[in-house]
Amino acid sequence: MFDTPPKHDPKLLFSREKELADLVKYIQEKRWTILIGPRRVGKTSLAKCAIKQAGYPSIILDARENANFADNLLQALTHNSNFQITGNITVPNMPFISLGASYSKQALKKNLDNLLNGRKKTVLLLDEAQWFSDQRTLLMMLAHLYDYHYETVTPIITGSAVGVLKSILEPNNKSPLFGRPTMQIDVKKWHPSVSMNFLKKGLEQNNLSLDTDLLVKTVELLDGLPGWLTMFGYYYTANPSNYTDAVNKTLGEALKIVSDETNSIGKLARGWQMHLKLLTALSSGSKSFTELLSTAGQSTNSALSKHLDMLQRLNYIEKRPQDGRYEITDPIMTELLKRKPFNQQT
Repeated sequence: MFDTPPKHDPKLLFSREKELADLVKYIQEKRWTILIGPRRVGKTSLAKCAIKQAGYPSIILDARENANFADNLLQALTHNSNFQITGNITVPNMPFISLGASYSKQALKKNLDNLLNGRKKTVLLLDEAQWFSDQRTLLMMLAHLYDYHYETVTPIITGSAVGVLKSILEPNNKSPLFGRPTMQIDVKKWHPSVSMNFLKKGLEQNNLSLDTDLLVKTVELLDGLPGWLTMFGYYYTANPSNYTDAVNKTLGEALKIVSDETNSIGKLARGWQMHLKLLTALSSGSKSFTELLSTAGQSTNSALSKHLDMLQRLNYIEKRPQDGRYEITDPIMTELLKRKPFNQQT
């Protein structure tokens, strides 16, 4: 349970029974599905486990490894095969170089059709799709897949509802994807009781235990994000005599990951300086809309609403249903802002 890479075996997926059943059903019914949720909540694990349980072959494209969707997809489809690509160019096991930029729409569609012709039903996982940079090509190719290869290719798309993913979730009437419905599964943080059970069971697998007070402290520190809880379990089981060392190692690694991701996503989202200002204000505790309005300075109600909406799409904050106050989703983000404000970072 405390292995840090994304899970592939449905038996190892903890407390996601409903989400797993829904996603497997959607795959079987050929419904395109988008998984939305905070970073480290387990979207990739859920997708990979559903693919294995559904029993179909898959293609996995990680936008963090290659942000060019056309290159990424065609490279995966031509892996371990020779393919005649428009004209007389044969590509044996070679990566495409700037294919999306150097080939026309018609060429991309023709190559895609040739590569998918006669292929068995395949699940296409687009992981962290908000990082794909070639949005126009991505939407065009997805629309082509929907119209001409719906029976063959069933995508699962994970990420935060911003940039490219927002265009897929909410296509306007000029978008190539307009009128093509998708399903959405919200992958939420665990309740504290679920987090406690996860740690207990993982420790039991390693013939270990932890005092209830320390379990509660760990859950409060890392909240209900499986990624951070798994990382703690990984470090603690390696050296069970030193709880503090496991916490410090988890925080150190998590802080670096969140810092790098946040600096990167700042290049993607508009109005990032205001977003950081609001996040810094929220790092001291939950705030009402009125309290955040004073933090935002000259912003109008409408402008602040747009900033808060974007932060919710990015899964950095959430609005509490019981009182309407806003709070940061990830406790590691809160800790990072307290330790080193982003306007001081390079």
